[in-house]
Amino acid sequence: MASLFTFENVHRAWLYCRRKKRGKNASLEFEVNVEENLLELTRELAERTYRPSPSFCFVAKNDKHREVFAANFRDRVVHHLLVRQLEKIWEPIFIHDSYACRKGKGTHAAVSRLQSFMRKVTNNNTRRAWFAKLDIKAFFPSIDRRLLLKMLLAKLENEEMRRLSEVIVLHDPSTDPVLTCSPHKWRNVPDHKSLFCVPEGKGLPIGNLTSQFFANVYLDKLDQFVKHGLKAKHYIRYVDDFILLHEELDQLTEWRDRISDFLAMELKLTLHPRRQIIRPVSNGIDFLGYVIRPTHLLVRRRTAQNCKKKLADFENQMLLKGPDCTIVRFPLQKTEKIRATLNSYLGAFSHASSLRLVESLFVRFPFLRLLFRRRNRCVSLRWNMPFQARNLFTQYRFFRSLFQGIVAIQVGCFLEFFNNDARLIAGKCSLALVRPRPGFQARCGIHIRAFRRCANKIDDDLLVVTQTVQSHGRLRERTGSWMKIDIGY
Repeated sequence: MASLFTFENVHRAWLYCRRKKRGKNASLEFEVNVEENLLELTRELAERTYRPSPSFCFVAKNDKHREVFAANFRDRVVHHLLVRQLEKIWEPIFIHDSYACRKGKGTHAAVSRLQSFMRKVTNNNTRRAWFAKLDIKAFFPSIDRRLLLKMLLAKLENEEMRRLSEVIVLHDPSTDPVLTCSPHKWRNVPDHKSLFCVPEGKGLPIGNLTSQFFANVYLDKLDQFVKHGLKAKHYIRYVDDFILLHEELDQLTEWRDRISDFLAMELKLTLHPRRQIIRPVSNGIDFLGYVIRPTHLLVRRRTAQNCKKKLADFENQMLLKGPDCTIVRFPLQKTEKIRATLNSYLGAFSHASSLRLVESLFVRFPFLRLLFRRRNRCVSLRWNMPFQARNLFTQYRFFRSLFQGIVAIQVGCFLEFFNNDARLIAGKCSLALVRPRPGFQARCGIHIRAFRRCANKIDDDLLVVTQTVQSHGRLRERTGSWMKIDIGY
């Protein structure tokens, strides 16, 4: 049998590993000497001297605080190599309705499948039915690594894969981690959810590709029990959250008790005592960020609140409200961050009935209309030119078409005004009109350091356009930087 640990296989795993991460520091450092690194990794794997490097450990907060172990980049290459081989064996074994870390089995696929189950069990919303939503308590820290390894080895005949699986599964990342955040943040992580506090031989690190795949392997026994032991037709699982649907309430109660016993005896896991929900399907099911009903989807209230909270934080950072006017600052990096955040939420909202929610965001936060253009369920930067200008006049005409007030254009260390704006500013700020540039009728300017004094005398709306470091020949790229507008913006 051909060896798994060849340069071609390791190189292919590296290509998969670096996808969408080529700008990350870890990926760049590895790529500097990529051939040497891949050859060394191939040699270590072939000679069985490979050992995982220390992981980077930190506490992340989304809906709750989680302890994350991020593997070194070279270890992630090995993870991709192993998982790609294991998938060939386990994918035919997994049930259809096991989701997460499987191709074509993401959150939206799971939501769509659950909604189809709801329609079937309620006969297109014409009869009463029930659902049981269950969750495993502290799932990843509770996984028994020895039991997991036994499950993997039972399906593996290749000695190289058996050896590598053993090295990765039995590695305890909590023994030699590199802490990348303040130690006091661990106070927010409960002891039963930290690998530093679980019994020896327990727990998989959150953050690794192998951990996500191993979770499906570990819970495959549960899936097979529910489908073939309980004969449940409408069952779906996403990592450690799973839902069963049935026409009879008593049947779901019985299934819950049998599942609890099976988890304790076979997998050494426990159902979360406060997350055992049995309710009518007509109430809707809160699952994977959506409230799912047989006829439509709604965005989870907490998701909408988180979006509004982030936009409110951005608004506080960018707006300075005075008694007579509002100054809006939108440096390129900040607006790019807001755009990415907003588009992420709009993308999630687009899968649900959320037209009113999206409209309410732009009404509640008017600064969004100032910074972005809307097109369908996506926004783009309003003050970035979508084309390459040939000269300064073309750039000025673009910003003038978007803004009805006074436009100030940075040219070197000066801010210049053109045409009617130049005549108006020259009178208000006692500036001299100078020879106009090609394409313009009038021009005046003021040094950037002295502009604050002049800006206080301007009672009209004002847009300041600054230069960027990018250039096309002798022409610098320019983008809107900040504006002063009427208080009732």
